[in-house]
Amino acid sequence: MSPSELLPLLALVALAAAGAGWLRAMVQGRRLADRALQLEAELDRLREQLRIMEAQATHDPLTGAWNRRRFEESAGAEMALARRRRAPVSLILLDLDHFKRINDAFGHGQGDAVLVGAAETFREVLRTADALTRWGGEEFIVLSPATGLGGALSLAERLRTALESATFPVSGTVTLSAGVAEYVEGESLEAWVGRADQALYRAKELGRNRVEGHPGRTTGRGGEAGGLLELAWDESYASGHRTVDAQHRALFELANALLSGLLEGRPAPEVERRFQALLDHNVRHFQDEEDCLRQAGYPDLAEHQAEHARLIQEARALRDEVAAGRVAAGRLVSYVVCDLVRDHIVHEDRHHFPYLGRRLSGGSAS
Repeated sequence: MSPSELLPLLALVALAAAGAGWLRAMVQGRRLADRALQLEAELDRLREQLRIMEAQATHDPLTGAWNRRRFEESAGAEMALARRRRAPVSLILLDLDHFKRINDAFGHGQGDAVLVGAAETFREVLRTADALTRWGGEEFIVLSPATGLGGALSLAERLRTALESATFPVSGTVTLSAGVAEYVEGESLEAWVGRADQALYRAKELGRNRVEGHPGRTTGRGGEAGGLLELAWDESYASGHRTVDAQHRALFELANALLSGLLEGRPAPEVERRFQALLDHNVRHFQDEEDCLRQAGYPDLAEHQAEHARLIQEARALRDEVAAGRVAAGRLVSYVVCDLVRDHIVHEDRHHFPYLGRRLSGGSAS
């Protein structure tokens, strides 16, 4: 074959070799692309597994609420933030009333359905910053940042109302009792939760389906007074009637929360919330006390009711002045310390002690 005939043949061979190389490169590129897609899918699967593992480690599997581990981590961070910024943070401890009866009457499956439904109801009420935790059994706890006692009491009341209005087709109406406590600087998480639990216990003692607050410690470390001005409960103030005495102790705690807020120079909206919490408690307490006295046959009930009405009317007028920024701290202190506690609780209420005591001896105390 002559050179002139060989050259075209060589060109064809070279072209074929180049085409084969291009084809191999294209196949190899496609294989790499397929492998990249497989790796990406594997990464997505691993990410989803990690998300599930994290959720299982930090959330209650039944209700989707936080578990204790997640709560304790977040509560510790909020306590540190509150100390640095001197900002309020509160806890709301919730307990479904008579939950054991639901399990006993309808089975644990229906009990679980109530827990899931309750958690869903709570989420509809809670704000984005609030965190719901399954505390154990039928108990939940809400961590509420940037919220003082008054705001947390209002939030707890909205949670209580929402659950009472919720529909549970099998078990019927479900209610809750709630205990509320604002963080006190220097206390441990255990002590903080313990105060919320004390308030919850009081709510149950007073009949359930209600909200009670624990404003703060009544004594500091080593038994020293917790504030410059503090109302100290004395057992000589006790009537012997469980409901009345529990409400009087709660009144002292709420009054001390208001007084400490005034002395610490808390912002006006916070003082207003604390005064409103005291007012709301007194309205409930006066109604309950009047019911007890009516059943005990107290002869001066009408005069006592009139005194209650006067105190509530004066408190509402003061609240409106606080909201308008027109009231001096001294007037609030005078009303709480002198009018409400000294003159009414300590002195005036002693007149009905013999009637409540007589009712107790008859075995009909509530």
